[in-house]
Amino acid sequence: MIKRHYFQLISGLIVFAVIFAACNDYNKVLKSGDADLKYRAAMEYYENGRYDRAIPLLEELLSLYRGTGKSEQIYFYYAYSNFYEGNYILSAYYFENFVKTYPNSTYAEEALFMAGYSDYKSSPVYSLDQQDTYKAIDNLQIFMNTFPNSSLLDSCNALISELRYKLEKKAFENAYLYYKLGNYDAALISFKYVLQDFPESNFKEDVLFWMLASHYEIAVKSIKSKQKERFEETVNAYYKFIDTFPDSKKAQSAEKYFKNALKHLESLNS
Repeated sequence: MIKRHYFQLISGLIVFAVIFAACNDYNKVLKSGDADLKYRAAMEYYENGRYDRAIPLLEELLSLYRGTGKSEQIYFYYAYSNFYEGNYILSAYYFENFVKTYPNSTYAEEALFMAGYSDYKSSPVYSLDQQDTYKAIDNLQIFMNTFPNSSLLDSCNALISELRYKLEKKAFENAYLYYKLGNYDAALISFKYVLQDFPESNFKEDVLFWMLASHYEIAVKSIKSKQKERFEETVNAYYKFIDTFPDSKKAQSAEKYFKNALKHLESLNS
């Protein structure tokens, strides 16, 4: 037992010594005035996935090697290092700026894609503000327009579809919230905007159903002089829903709104 603890202690001391030596070497490189040493160290850290250590060195090298043949690679690696460290706002900026600075670079296509992909990574959950989502879609579209023959087009389309789904979901949930709160006029208007902005929406079935429900609730709560027109709108909303989704699981519920609307119309007509 004592022997085992002895070896564990020795192993721990060795690991600590290695880490201490590595940190000490890194600090020496940071403080060094040798640009070539810093360049070699930055490349080594980058290739070994130590982006946290590569970033400070690369940031300094950006100015030390500006205008030289190495500046392009340094800038490209700096943008990627920020991306790998999860600094997506920064990586989007640096990838985009890389393309502006080196438009003829062999890395330009990849950099422009990564600018859009960085924005995609910054896109929050659907319930939050979607400014970054819109920005990601715009930048991915810019990439597709700039490089129409790129092998990355399928990836762009997949990312844009995912981002648009997020926008659809947010729009639908906002409209449905109006319905749950009993603000049926606002719900109806919002549901219409969902279909206007996303004609092939994944939520189209639900949108049409809740539009039907909203029409019915508005009609029931209307003054008598407006009820006939609004129950007729409910009937039309039912036909639109059932014609579009005849096999919907909500068909039975939709039919109840339809039959109740017909009963109200019959009563009003008599």
